[in-house]
Amino acid sequence: GGAVRTAPAAAPHYEVSVPATRDALRVAACFEVEGTLRLHRPSARAVHLLDDLQAGPGARVALDADGIRLELPKEGGCLRYRVRLEGPTVGGQWRTDFLRTTDAVLVSPDLFLWLPDDAADVTVEFGLVPGDRVSAPWKRLDPAGRRALFRVGERSGFGDGKVAIGPFASYRLALDDAVIEVALLDGVPPLDVPMIRRWLEANIAAVTALNGRFPVPRLQLLVIPLGSGDEPVPWGQVTRGGGDAVHLYIDQRMSEQAFMDDWVLSHELSHLFHPFLGGNARWVYEGLASYYQNVSRARTGMLAPREAWAALHAGFERGRRGTRAGRTLGDAAARMHAERAYMQVYWSGAAVFLLADIELREASAQRLSLDRVLGAFADCCLLEARHWTGWDFLERLDRLSDSDVFTRLAAAHRDSDRFPDLAAAYEKLGLRPLSDGGLAFEYGPRQAALRAAIMGSP
Repeated sequence: GGAVRTAPAAAPHYEVSVPATRDALRVAACFEVEGTLRLHRPSARAVHLLDDLQAGPGARVALDADGIRLELPKEGGCLRYRVRLEGPTVGGQWRTDFLRTTDAVLVSPDLFLWLPDDAADVTVEFGLVPGDRVSAPWKRLDPAGRRALFRVGERSGFGDGKVAIGPFASYRLALDDAVIEVALLDGVPPLDVPMIRRWLEANIAAVTALNGRFPVPRLQLLVIPLGSGDEPVPWGQVTRGGGDAVHLYIDQRMSEQAFMDDWVLSHELSHLFHPFLGGNARWVYEGLASYYQNVSRARTGMLAPREAWAALHAGFERGRRGTRAGRTLGDAAARMHAERAYMQVYWSGAAVFLLADIELREASAQRLSLDRVLGAFADCCLLEARHWTGWDFLERLDRLSDSDVFTRLAAAHRDSDRFPDLAAAYEKLGLRPLSDGGLAFEYGPRQAALRAAIMGSP
């Protein structure tokens, strides 16, 4: 069967045909290489959805426990297969590799892209019925949109990435240094597209205001209406598989004011300031996003500064109540879901970032801040192709700020079973907790200036 090739001579090209029924995908994968290719199994479920596996003339194909073995003649060739699309209809279910909405399907690439183990650069083109569109986390090679052609491989792994296919509304938001590809799927009742656009763009502007630029150069933004949930965004998440993406599962029955008052989108967009963080780093990345979900909205007037401080304080109080003696912050982060330690993890982390922000500003006479350090991280490191732990991230922030602020605070609080002490920080900010859970504000010039520097326009 020919020698095993370690590197294909040319990038593999996949053509994915999508019928009007959207009940299956037909894939033609073509390789300009001679010899044996091993196409790895993208997910366990992909094997069960695979139909009609065929190789071209002079080629042989076999499916085994490790994936697809493809033997190609000298001139290379193509593999063809069909993938059935089976799964739930939109409702209360969203943590799934396939989902059908009223007008579209959401499918994980792990179900249909059988790739060579050594494939570093792959192109994928979708063949669609008239009226259908594709939204993917990959780089679009035809920005004008005449062809649904993408390059895969800039970000390895798919995991929870999603491709949306259907006749949904979409548009491209071009910022100074970023492009956001927005897909607005429809539902019952129908989506109010102009209202949702205003909400999305207000939150995008708020996150951009933190240091004058959007955190990442390219983003897939998917909006999936559930028609249920009794809150504007019952579930939102950032995914990194194939590229940066934000998925928002919304209750489109809510009012525009309810969406504008909601914190979930600003929280998810704030996650774009950090890379994917492995290890027990939940308190780091959830803390950063919980801090900025209020700060970012205050910067552009979505929240009044007093409301933003009150929201932070209320979060800190929830975190204090959720902190249990004998359970350190590191332990809570490691077992967050099992022990439902969300409040301790999210709001202890937010408190640490508030402390870091204040310390940086005071030590530099406001020349440095958390915003500026994260901006420097975006310049040097955010798109590095490497594995980051939470500690790696904090160490790099220290180096960029020429300080030990981040790792020192992290070491002090990660191994503590007490909520961070904010008394000194509140005194510097002129915040005084009231017995009813509210806040009183003192207006000394230094205190007011520090509050304004954090919550005011940059």
